[in-house]
Amino acid sequence: MTEVTTNSKIQLSEHFVLGEFTKSNYPEVYNIPSHVAIENMKRICGWLEELRDRYNKRYDENAPIVINSAYRSPQLNKKVGGVPTSNHLTGCAVDIRCYGIEQAIRYATILLDYADESKEEFDELFIEKNKYGRYWVHFAVRPCQNRHKITFLSP
Repeated sequence: MTEVTTNSKIQLSEHFVLGEFTKSNYPEVYNIPSHVAIENMKRICGWLEELRDRYNKRYDENAPIVINSAYRSPQLNKKVGGVPTSNHLTGCAVDIRCYGIEQAIRYATILLDYADESKEEFDELFIEKNKYGRYWVHFAVRPCQNRHKITFLSP
């Protein structure tokens, strides 16, 4: 059987590559995005580049934006317990690692400010916390029918 892989070094934007968006803790699970999903990831990268630029100018000039999770195949989404309607399935969502609640709030604020200034629509912005006390920002942008849903989720 031939193993199918994707070129993880493909640039989605200046600072983000496809491998960051398709990485998984389950290498046995197929996780290769469609061309449509890749285009959706590129759309999110526009927001992430803005986040990186603004965060670096205001708070930490060398801080990278670290992706915990982005695109998920249906198999991977099921394996990680994602909801069947997850924006991750279409490459429209990204989970951004945060080192504490303060950084999560700063990231969320920057994304909201950018949405207001640019009049760009987004679908979801969640600050999430797991049972171990780790925070991340879940951010989603759909090609259309964005809901502008904002919430804080904690276990």
